[in-house]
Amino acid sequence: MATSREENRSPATRKVVRLGIAVAVGMLVYSGLWFGAAGALEKKLAAILGGENPAAIEATCPDMKVGGYPFRIGVTCTTIAVDDHFHGLSATFGAFRSAAQVYAPGHVLWELEGPGQIRSSLGFSLALQWTKLRSSLSAGLSGLDRSSIEVKDVQSLLTKQVDGATIEARAPHAEAHVRRSGGDLDLAVLARDAVLSLHGRPPLLPPLSASVDMTLIGKAKYLDLEGDRGEGLYGSEGEIRRFVADMGEGRVLTLSGPVSIGTDGMLSGKLHVEIEGIKAWQETLRTVLPDERETIDNAASVLGALFSGKDKGDADLTVTNGVVSLGIFPIAVLPPL
Repeated sequence: MATSREENRSPATRKVVRLGIAVAVGMLVYSGLWFGAAGALEKKLAAILGGENPAAIEATCPDMKVGGYPFRIGVTCTTIAVDDHFHGLSATFGAFRSAAQVYAPGHVLWELEGPGQIRSSLGFSLALQWTKLRSSLSAGLSGLDRSSIEVKDVQSLLTKQVDGATIEARAPHAEAHVRRSGGDLDLAVLARDAVLSLHGRPPLLPPLSASVDMTLIGKAKYLDLEGDRGEGLYGSEGEIRRFVADMGEGRVLTLSGPVSIGTDGMLSGKLHVEIEGIKAWQETLRTVLPDERETIDNAASVLGALFSGKDKGDADLTVTNGVVSLGIFPIAVLPPL
């Protein structure tokens, strides 16, 4: 009888053994593929950080490790240092962490710790600190498709090295989003309750919340780090779908329309502007820009007359090489970017 039971269990036992062997072999193959991919990624990153990238930017990633086995793959570094010799920029940051699911390697999440330091050969340095900086990006066969970044409690201190003059900016929340739209680049930026001040002095302006949603024509190549070297945004065209600046106490400015930036940095465009709290804006700007009081008062007078004495309204403005006009009347001059 015992022999009969053993014969009956034998086929089932053999299936279990075969399944176990198949699982073990599958795990060994998967592990081999994962560690092979990790090794290839580490080698590729070393080449990219060494300058083998379209922007020819060099970077260092001390103590770089590729981990996340078995279901993720990601890179960690104790610090990050970047050198862009073409633009004369160098930067250092804190620890870096990234991760992607093995079934979606093109979708990467990453975090960066502070502090940050950016130095320019033009004689400026920027010190940064934040409590949280996290980002995500999605890449396909054609390159980077989209990216988002969010920063909490960011503080920045811009210093002019020649005379030590400083400007400090703080915001509890800021975020930016970019995505490829054919050959164009869609861009959205948001900052809440930003405060600007000369270091050690009271704020220049009340807390400002601002957002912009726009498209830069022909600039999708920036997602591949293939921007026109040395040009930046000069010679660019775009469409502002909506820009909003809210300084509280009824001071709200909204504008939209096509814009362009000349090779000399001068702004041109046709903008539809909606403004609320004209008198409050006038007083605020007079305080911040005392040397421009006459221009500010003239612009406020023109808007007041256009809006029949009301404290809000909308108008179409034309900007030609930095000269802002309301109809045939010039009301302000913008400096080059």
